[in-house]
Amino acid sequence: MLDELAPILTDGKGKDLLRRLNNRKDVDQALPAEMELALLWAINSLGKIEVEPEWWGDSKRPDAITDSLISGVTTAVEIAATNDNSLSGEADMDAIALQISEAANRSESGSGDYLYYHYRETSGYEAGKYYRRRLAPKGFMIDATMRVAISDWIKSGRCFTERLPLQAEGLHVEIERKAYKLTRFHNIFSSMPAEAHSVSDNPLFDLLRRKKRQLKAAPQGTLRLLFLADVGSSLLNRMGKSGWRDPAGRTFSGEEVISHFVRTYRNEIDAVVVFAPTIERPTWLGRDPLGRERKRWTVTFFGTETLAMPPAGLERLASVLPAPHYEGYQARSLFRLGSFAPDGRGQYLGMTVTTNSKENRNTIQFPARLLLDLLAGRITEERFRNYLSGGGRNKNLFEIWLNMGMTLSGAEISPRNLDEDDDHIILHFSDDPAARAFSLKRP
Repeated sequence: MLDELAPILTDGKGKDLLRRLNNRKDVDQALPAEMELALLWAINSLGKIEVEPEWWGDSKRPDAITDSLISGVTTAVEIAATNDNSLSGEADMDAIALQISEAANRSESGSGDYLYYHYRETSGYEAGKYYRRRLAPKGFMIDATMRVAISDWIKSGRCFTERLPLQAEGLHVEIERKAYKLTRFHNIFSSMPAEAHSVSDNPLFDLLRRKKRQLKAAPQGTLRLLFLADVGSSLLNRMGKSGWRDPAGRTFSGEEVISHFVRTYRNEIDAVVVFAPTIERPTWLGRDPLGRERKRWTVTFFGTETLAMPPAGLERLASVLPAPHYEGYQARSLFRLGSFAPDGRGQYLGMTVTTNSKENRNTIQFPARLLLDLLAGRITEERFRNYLSGGGRNKNLFEIWLNMGMTLSGAEISPRNLDEDDDHIILHFSDDPAARAFSLKRP
């Protein structure tokens, strides 16, 4: 994608994309950059585009200008990506967890790595208006009394048998010590999901309002589109799914927020298009009842009177995007675990074993990257064996086949799929009389 876009990217735009794509620490830089790159590439695949045009009416420029998305009509596209950061309270919970972990480490070195944090919530009505709050206040600092309680809990050994509750104004967290180390951001939990309690006072609406400014100077006759990608947003991920609309009006869905935005600013934008990576869970004989691909991009269109229906080019654009490997929240979680680092372990394809007892032949397909990681020293021989034996649950297939007198009779590698980070090594085994005791075949 980068190579194909390189000729049309300005020097500044190219450097900005590379900087964000190569950021290993900040998921809020890397994943949005990936979506921006993918959508720019997809738009360009429909026809020539201009990226951040210098001739635009002011310094706030759209990401792309194209005449190919809607035939014969110039369209300005601004791309944004969003997650649950502000709605989930994750940053506030993490900030408190870091303080508690540091206090625990002072009592017993490394003990903070084993702590898991359960944050409570409160809800009710104020002046007739519903509220629901996570009990993890922004900017909260633990005090000396709490530090003593944490130290006593660790040193006494009670941490192995009971949770430690900490409460203060606006705070209620229960700390649990696990038997294994935990990763940052994977050690916090709240019973309150990410949800919007106002149709306009929420991070999604604010993002759309900021992004529409990039389209303000559009020449007359130019269509103005906002492309919005899910990189860990519950509001976008739930779109089109049942059970996420609150009939009591206490919370608002992603559809309600975006529809309200489009109605409010219909004179300043012409449409909002949402791209959400979808990995369908088998529910109907292992297939989607509508015949859709299990891994696909769910595209949701919000139009105005100017552009009431999705243009045909939108479907073509979605079809050229590589099928997603993960949903937004999954990709966000895996990024923080270092799963996408170039020098980390690969993303492995599955393993398949087939047998042909009539011809006494067996075949195994396993990830080529798995073998490469073993040879490169990125995984141990034990991990390699565990993968091939289903985590140690199954016996060593190669040992079984060799004991049966079957030896390697052929090897190949499956054709490379550019949308996968892995290939399959295929090994064929067949009967070899030299590898077993002699026997007589009776007619």
